[in-house]
Amino acid sequence: MRDRDLPGLRRAQRGRTLGEGLHRGLRLPRGRTRLGGDLNAGAPAPGLGQRVFGAEFRSPVLLASGTCGYGQEYADLIPLDELGGIVTKAVSLEPRPGNRPHRVAETPGGMINAIGLENPGLDGFIAEKLPWLREHLARSHVFVNVVGHSAEDFAAVVGGLDDEDGFLGFEINVSCPNVKGGTMFGTDQTALADLVGLLRSRTERPLVIKLTPNVPDVGDFARICEDAGADGLSAINTFPGMVVDIARREPLIGNRSGGVSGPAILPMGVYATWRARQSCELPIMGIGGIRNANDALQYILAGACLVQVGTASFVDPDAAVSVHEGLARYLDSHGVARLEDLVGALRAWPEAGPATPAG
Repeated sequence: MRDRDLPGLRRAQRGRTLGEGLHRGLRLPRGRTRLGGDLNAGAPAPGLGQRVFGAEFRSPVLLASGTCGYGQEYADLIPLDELGGIVTKAVSLEPRPGNRPHRVAETPGGMINAIGLENPGLDGFIAEKLPWLREHLARSHVFVNVVGHSAEDFAAVVGGLDDEDGFLGFEINVSCPNVKGGTMFGTDQTALADLVGLLRSRTERPLVIKLTPNVPDVGDFARICEDAGADGLSAINTFPGMVVDIARREPLIGNRSGGVSGPAILPMGVYATWRARQSCELPIMGIGGIRNANDALQYILAGACLVQVGTASFVDPDAAVSVHEGLARYLDSHGVARLEDLVGALRAWPEAGPATPAG
């Protein structure tokens, strides 16, 4: 097995590791400015377009929250307005400074982060970030990732943004702690149902719930979201983890633990997507470890109609573009007219259900 086939983020052909990608000022070669189709007209590649959340998506590929800032950070690197869209960095009611360093570290097969949801807050986002999104993203769709300490915080952000233009909908991060109970909305079925119901009453925009993997069966929580009025799901968020500095005998991350992302979590993300698809009819955005079209197709066959590229962008800012182009080539080479014909087309035994631990 050659190095580039290993389940990690090292790109031997580019001579770049995750750490180098994080700290170097990367610039892509000039020349490719359009995705697929007619380079001059900017037409989408045949078969990749879909109608989801009541909107036309030129591409099934989006940039994941927390990895593309608020869009402007990638504007000089890739053709943002030719992708399916972006999910912004988190927006909370009040500004957050984030956690102390170290906030990010490379791990085998990915990375761990504990950024701490640093963001300018609702008012700062409206004043500083949303105007740029309005001006520069006319074709790709924007989802605003929303976080909060309480249900009321979530509702205040959603309500405060609902009358603004420049974005399509909300991605709700339910992996944030609930102050009253000290739990996570995403792991408490009653709290999740109540939160989704509350937010549904505050907006008619697409409401996408970003599921946590830290539950016995993601399918149960997918069904709860559907019953409470959600319009879609993002599957999945990061996994909790820790990296230890053995020389200092202390956690490498300043917050002690953090969220693990990257290729190492791809099988869990694909499984969570499949379980969610078995349990509800909501559109799903698949997230977790996607580096190329083959990875994206696993999610699509498992039931995702859209995918988000995240950690891979730190190594190669062009990763989302490569995924899009790889999907177009796959459709062409396999004689598939429409990508949506592959959504949920996984062939599995009818009696298959939740996996049970081996042993």
